[in-house]
Amino acid sequence: MRWAMMLLLFSFPVWGAKVLLIESYHSEFEWDKSYVQGIQDTLQQGIELETYQMDTKRVPPSEYEKMAELAFVKYIELNPDVVILGDDNALKYMWPMIFDDPISVVFLGINSNPREVFKDHQGQAKVTGVLERPLFVKTIGELKHFLSDKEMKVRIMFDSGVTSNIARQYIERQYLMIKHNLGVEIEIVSAGTKQEWQKNIVSAADENFSVIIVGLYQTLIDREGNNVPADDVITWTHQNSELPVFAFWDFAVASDKAAGGVVLFGNSQGVMAGTLVNRIVNGESARSIPIQIGNQGKAIYSTSAMERWSMTPPEHWKPID
Repeated sequence: MRWAMMLLLFSFPVWGAKVLLIESYHSEFEWDKSYVQGIQDTLQQGIELETYQMDTKRVPPSEYEKMAELAFVKYIELNPDVVILGDDNALKYMWPMIFDDPISVVFLGINSNPREVFKDHQGQAKVTGVLERPLFVKTIGELKHFLSDKEMKVRIMFDSGVTSNIARQYIERQYLMIKHNLGVEIEIVSAGTKQEWQKNIVSAADENFSVIIVGLYQTLIDREGNNVPADDVITWTHQNSELPVFAFWDFAVASDKAAGGVVLFGNSQGVMAGTLVNRIVNGESARSIPIQIGNQGKAIYSTSAMERWSMTPPEHWKPID
């Protein structure tokens, strides 16, 4: 009877657990939409999820600390059982505020080395999470299979935001280690403005590049210093690039965007983070759960975008339209 009661007790969902998700970016951003959906689909019944957006893709860096302070107010008001920190800015700015609280923390979408953030702020908080790494080597390997250039030359485009700089450094390190095996020449551009971005897109063909890969482009500004809508950037790129355009993230692939790529999905990061939260709510210590790498990339393409550059993708790539 005693064991039956215990089994009955543990078969019911844990009611009342509160989780606060602090997003580095904004709720309209496709990456955030995707990973939030993954979290919501994964969290077990009875967990209450609240969100706060720091909006750091659209506000200037001088306001990041202010946005973090507002997020901290939300954290104090909610008094959650678990905090999820989405992407690099949330981890960078929030961890120093909460590291010595008796709280469990799960991060996701982290391109940087989180130990660099943790080393100067070690306290009561218990932390685990999911790393995000652009699938650079897989992407180049796939492109070599169906682009005809024997000596492929690739221009990779990023904005100059925090996450872009971290991702760019990661790709540069990978390239230095394996460039002789790849047999591909790589140039990485960090554009701060719309004008810089457009110049590098239209000049790529004349500079003998074979293909363009877009990374992140959400922090570009115009001549007046205003943030340029991300969809405007990628659709302009689709319309004006003489060269085929590919991508590292799923939100950049569509009929009027990049043609395809071996891409990261926010949803898979959200599912992994949600699974970690469930384990913590069910009694595991975050400290005992190893940090994971979200490497579940998929090769996808837009049929019409492929046609725009007269390309035929490999059979194992999956169409999205």
